[in-house]
Amino acid sequence: MNKMTIAAAVVAVGLCSAAQAQRADPWGDATVDCAEEAKSAEARFAALDTDSDGSLTAAEQEAGRGTRGPGGGLRRADADGDGKISKDEYLAAQLRRFDMQDANKDGKLTKAERNAARAQFRPRENPADGAFGGGAFGGSGDD
Repeated sequence: MNKMTIAAAVVAVGLCSAAQAQRADPWGDATVDCAEEAKSAEARFAALDTDSDGSLTAAEQEAGRGTRGPGGGLRRADADGDGKISKDEYLAAQLRRFDMQDANKDGKLTKAERNAARAQFRPRENPADGAFGGGAFGGSGDD
C-alpha cells in the first residue's frame, strides 16, 4: 500500500477521533457520527469481501453493485491503482464521503445534510441524449 493511501486513511480516521458512539440505529435518531460511519463501513467492507482476503476484487465490486455500500463507485477508492480496493482504501473513501456530506463539519451527519448531499449529486437526466449521469455518490446514494 502506498504512503498516500495510508495517509488518507489516517486523516479519515482522525476525523472520527472525538466520536465514540456505537451504530445501533443509524437513521432512527436522524444523526450518524463519524465513528458510527467508520464501524458501518467496516461491516460493509466485510460483507463485500466475500473471499475474506482483505481486498475487493473487480468481481466482488461488481457483485456489490446495487447493494448498500457502493459496488461500482469503488473504482475511485483504488488509490494505488492496483485494481483492488484494500480495507484501508475503502474506509478512507467512505469517510471522505462522510466528510463531504457533513456541511457544518461537526463530525456528525444529520439526515438533512445527507439528503442535501444526495439532492446535489443525484444523477440528472441529460437532455441531449436522455441518459443519466452519475454524481459523486454513484447511483444508489449509499456509497
